[in-house]
Amino acid sequence: MIKLFKSIDAASLWIETRLWATELMADDRSIPTTYSPYAGELPARDKIADVYTAGYLQATERHLRFATARLRLRLSPGATILDFGCGIGSSVRSLLAQGYNAFGVDVLEYWGRDFDKYWLIGDKPPAEIAERLKLVNPANYRLPFDDGTFDFCFSDQVFEHIFDYKTTMSEIVRVLKPGGISLHNFPGPNNLMEGHVGLPFPWLCFSRSYLTLCAWISVIRGTETDWRGRVRSNTEIMRFNNYPTKAKLRKIARSAGVEITFLEVDAFMFRGGGRAAPMLKWLRKIKLDRLAVQIAGLVLLQRYMLLKAPPTAQREVRG
Repeated sequence: MIKLFKSIDAASLWIETRLWATELMADDRSIPTTYSPYAGELPARDKIADVYTAGYLQATERHLRFATARLRLRLSPGATILDFGCGIGSSVRSLLAQGYNAFGVDVLEYWGRDFDKYWLIGDKPPAEIAERLKLVNPANYRLPFDDGTFDFCFSDQVFEHIFDYKTTMSEIVRVLKPGGISLHNFPGPNNLMEGHVGLPFPWLCFSRSYLTLCAWISVIRGTETDWRGRVRSNTEIMRFNNYPTKAKLRKIARSAGVEITFLEVDAFMFRGGGRAAPMLKWLRKIKLDRLAVQIAGLVLLQRYMLLKAPPTAQREVRG
């Protein structure tokens, strides 16, 4: 069994290495990794029906439950929580209703002057919610809060849009209280599908040649008529996405002086496995449930990253 787990670790490392090599070969982008396209002027966009907020609120509850029940984080009534990438503040409103002292940040003021750029049909939040939502300048990623403000921070489908991970990680840790943690759920280059453009192999979706090939296939299949328009659209969408490997994220975390751990397998099993629950129940009898999730998770599970200050820094603050 130990040899089998080592084989899984080796397979994971091999995939990470191949992805890293592909980043160098297939990525057509020439911009530095710390440049954020959100720092430029963005046009207003056509809004789409809001079928996402309910799921996002469910994700907020999942983050809270995992942090408190699995990671044993104590969040008493009045605990201060930050939604990193809050949109128009739906989660902040929900958390306030539960008795938490909640705030949100985003790179555009979707709740105010940039509401026309928000992608979902909805109403602006009331003033008492909007005043808790703060703007982050994507040119420097500085969070507008004092050191040691928050007990807990979370994000969902946000970290794939970060372009300065070092500053972002250090800023999140800076605003956490001693013993505070943050959890971040986001797709990685290992996932089978790129969710923003709906194509397989996220690490290839930065290549204009690959996007052109996929557009041609769509025309041949009769699902697309304007292949040039589809390529332009998908190229623009991918300009706002970033998929570093776990190895690269770990290296950045070390340089930022923070600690990260990937917990997607633990989170999946803690939540019962969803539709895979009956299979996992059977595998649990022969003690292969975790191994099965590890294998499937190589391509099916999104990243679930725990970010916090390293133990030495926590002790120094407390001392």
